[in-house]
Amino acid sequence: MQMSRGRTDPYQLDLIRYELRSADGVKVKLERQPMELLIFLVERKGRLVTREEVASRLWRDGVFVDSEPAINNAIRKIRAALHDSPDRPAHLETVVGKGYRFIGDLEIVDADPLPHLAKPSRPPPAGARTGWFRRGRFWPSLAGGIVLLAAVGLTWRAPWRPAAAPIRSLAVLPLQNLSGDPAQKYFADGMTEELTTNLARIVSLRVISRTSTTQYAETRKPMSQIAKELNVDGVIEGSVVRSGNRVRVTAQLIDARRDAHLWAQSYERDLGEMIELQDSVALDIATQVKANLSPGERGSFASHRPIKPEAYEAYLGGRNELGRQTQDAIRNSVQYFQHAIDLDPLYASAYAGLADSFSLMANYGVLPPKEVFPRAEAAARKALELDPSSAEAHASLALARHHFDWDWSGADAAYRRALELSPSFALAHVRYAEFLSNAGRHEEAIREIHRARELDPLSLVIVNNVGRVLFFARQYDDAIREMQAALALHPDRMYMRIQLGMAYEQKRMYPEAIAEFQRAGAGGVGLAQAYGLAGQGGAARSVLRGVEASSANGVVDWFFIAGVYTALGDKERAFAWLDKAYENRDFFMTYLNVYPFLDALHSDPRFGRLQERVGVPKGSSFP
Repeated sequence: MQMSRGRTDPYQLDLIRYELRSADGVKVKLERQPMELLIFLVERKGRLVTREEVASRLWRDGVFVDSEPAINNAIRKIRAALHDSPDRPAHLETVVGKGYRFIGDLEIVDADPLPHLAKPSRPPPAGARTGWFRRGRFWPSLAGGIVLLAAVGLTWRAPWRPAAAPIRSLAVLPLQNLSGDPAQKYFADGMTEELTTNLARIVSLRVISRTSTTQYAETRKPMSQIAKELNVDGVIEGSVVRSGNRVRVTAQLIDARRDAHLWAQSYERDLGEMIELQDSVALDIATQVKANLSPGERGSFASHRPIKPEAYEAYLGGRNELGRQTQDAIRNSVQYFQHAIDLDPLYASAYAGLADSFSLMANYGVLPPKEVFPRAEAAARKALELDPSSAEAHASLALARHHFDWDWSGADAAYRRALELSPSFALAHVRYAEFLSNAGRHEEAIREIHRARELDPLSLVIVNNVGRVLFFARQYDDAIREMQAALALHPDRMYMRIQLGMAYEQKRMYPEAIAEFQRAGAGGVGLAQAYGLAGQGGAARSVLRGVEASSANGVVDWFFIAGVYTALGDKERAFAWLDKAYENRDFFMTYLNVYPFLDALHSDPRFGRLQERVGVPKGSSFP
């Protein structure tokens, strides 16, 4: 069928292959949603199609999206594919305030929309027109057939088969690096994390953290087994191909319960358009699983500010380093994020990453908290200034308020805001659980850390934090069981052994505690404390002499040394070290009320005054 206004270079719309081609047969890249919209507009060539009609036609059957930005995005992509201009349109005309009118040339080829459903005994000759077409029922049938086929894709089922349960939980498996360059693996990993982060914004979906899905990078396990291990309904898998500044991402959605492919799509963009690409993929997936998107969620997918390619690369490099969580890697991540900011000063995600780097420097003892936390807070605030919807920035700000400002109500509000914006943000759940634990809200803390484990079930960091939250709740037997089970599978985890040793101390199992600290290679305050509690004061003080010496970076375990002196019955030195911890804004001062090794100090008036200075919520300490 030829629809012409006298042009000699019409485009071709192949309905069977579901693709758009130029006159010389070259395929024109067009994603599913813009393709559906193009078919709908061509169906009504020359007629005004209102935006309401477009929204009603393309988003049906309980799929809720914000149609305004979605339509704008689809129209822009159609114009780009057709090399059309909104100012001097040759194909697609905007009727201001009303809608759109298709006025261009287009040739429909192979117009049999549902050949496999009709199941003819013999296929018609190529290009043949059936009576169905000749009697003028082509376009209505096309609208009801092609658009429906595109919407349901591989999920079409015979009417006698029961409908599959809706997908309410997802895991994004590591995207394969098909660039042919092993050095580009960090890029594919970064794309996986960004897609996971985008999907985590959706309240109606539970999205598994990349920490857990990374373990399936080279797996040959069946999808049903992966789904069972991660406790998810659906799985996203795909690949990344990068050539210079051009990137192609292929994604497919699988109902992992049935190992059924539901949807697949390829996306190709310049490196500077990666934010738009990630949002497009996430929005398409949300559409496919019929997610109910709130206005806030819909708005989070509407901002597509281009970024400089080099800045995006630096940002991914920073996230890659930060994920390693060693002192050297944390230092390196600061350089990557700062480079991204230097290249693109409006890059909100880079500021959020920088804030995380500075906060982890305080947590891991890379630099003194007084030096790095103000920089972390400034970076988080800058990120929020540029993007108020950044869950990562809210979580970073909450961490600074919690561990440095000792602004308990402000930290609580910032953590809750981060989780409102990204309910599947596992790290934010971990941090909030620690905050609740420090505040003495132990039942809430336990619920929160278990929620984190649901979102990141294979994360060893979260397992250790489960043990920590149970420890501060004085549920020592449960903490011991958690750590013993994890260490049976991962015996080299130092922090798990330290957590187990601390629980043993509270159960007065001192030989076991000493053995765990020695196995962990933790010859510092942990071992000194175990010796002190076991009545081996000389050994404890011998260890302390090395611990108390000032380190090269100026960081000392001020808070934990106070716990050792408490175990030794030396209250004066214990309070002297607590004063140093206060003066240096020790990262762990927020443990003041719940750290059981300080219980002997609670009746001293000096402890009450210290509580007031740190601002710990009243009534949160143990008797």
